[in-house]
Amino acid sequence: MPHLHLEYSDNIQQLETRPLMLAIHQALFNAGYINDPNDLKSRAIVQQDFVIGLEQETDQAYVHAKVSLLTGRSLDIRQAISKLVLQVMQQHIVSQPGLKIQLCVEILEMDKETYTKAII
Repeated sequence: MPHLHLEYSDNIQQLETRPLMLAIHQALFNAGYINDPNDLKSRAIVQQDFVIGLEQETDQAYVHAKVSLLTGRSLDIRQAISKLVLQVMQQHIVSQPGLKIQLCVEILEMDKETYTKAII
């Protein structure tokens, strides 16, 4: 915990997700939001079937980061984490000619009382 889910449209060229995820991990750790770096778990999924707007063909694209945190963090901390993740995304995702890329961050809360984990 936390979990990072990156979803992105397949019309983005040369998006290197591993370096991006590692940079987000590093930023969260350096900012003191995470005590144990091994608690960070990330995955990236490219979306081939997506629609933005009203047309089938589009000059729009997206990278959407969902950050799942255990309950208990204040609104200020959640907002700061959201802004930090967005900053890292802006540093690592380059603009592409003819394509408007929407970068989004969503903070989700996982209930501490029902979240379970085992290390085997």
